Amino acid sequence: MSNLFEIVKKYPTTKNKMGYIDIYDSFFNKLKDQQIDILEIGVDDGLSLKLWREYFTKANICGIDIVKKDFKINDVDILCGDQSDHTFLNTVVKKYNKFDIIIDDGSHFSKHIIASFKFLFKYLNNNGLYVIEDLQTSYFPRFGGSRLNLSKKNTSMNFIKKMTDSVNYEHHDRPFYKKSPYDGMIKSVNFYQNIVFIRKGESRKLLYSEATKSFGEYLKKIISYIYKN
Repeated sequence: MSNLFEIVKKYPTTKNKMGYIDIYDSFFNKLKDQQIDILEIGVDDGLSLKLWREYFTKANICGIDIVKKDFKINDVDILCGDQSDHTFLNTVVKKYNKFDIIIDDGSHFSKHIIASFKFLFKYLNNNGLYVIEDLQTSYFPRFGGSRLNLSKKNTSMNFIKKMTDSVNYEHHDRPFYKKSPYDGMIKSVNFYQNIVFIRKGESRKLLYSEATKSFGEYLKKIISYIYKN
């Protein structure tokens, strides 16, 4: 059976030009012969869907794009719609229920990336992977980012950076901490140049959670925080 490096020679997608294939192989190698469901946002010329179709021999594969395509790919479902339109996305998940892999290679606008993630994350299976490509656009003003203010709110990078707190949320020692909806639901966030892999899964229950602390310990923490600030 052909491996990912051999298949991409037939389908020279931008994933290869961007240096993503090595990374994809490390995450996907154990999944290639499993019966899984895959959603890719952004179809473009269809090369990446052809790549996945040949690599994932038993997978159900769906691609969505805001531009209607005039081509078909055998055993691949291609749907036309806006990745930030929750009504459209709802029709997709009604058909597939849940996914094991979701890849966002769509518009690359921060607001679209965030809107898609907020809707689709709950439809990602436990231990599933949510991949977002081309994160360099998070620093481009025309995509809603900033080259100067790296802390700018509502960029795709800063949205994802906050998820790293969700991996270790039970260690968060700040009083009045506002829990994120992703706290305890993300196993790992792996950043590489221009791409991130977010693995869904319930965090291990740790010994130092708020539930194990006495009211006195919590009160001391609040007083200490107020005094220092």
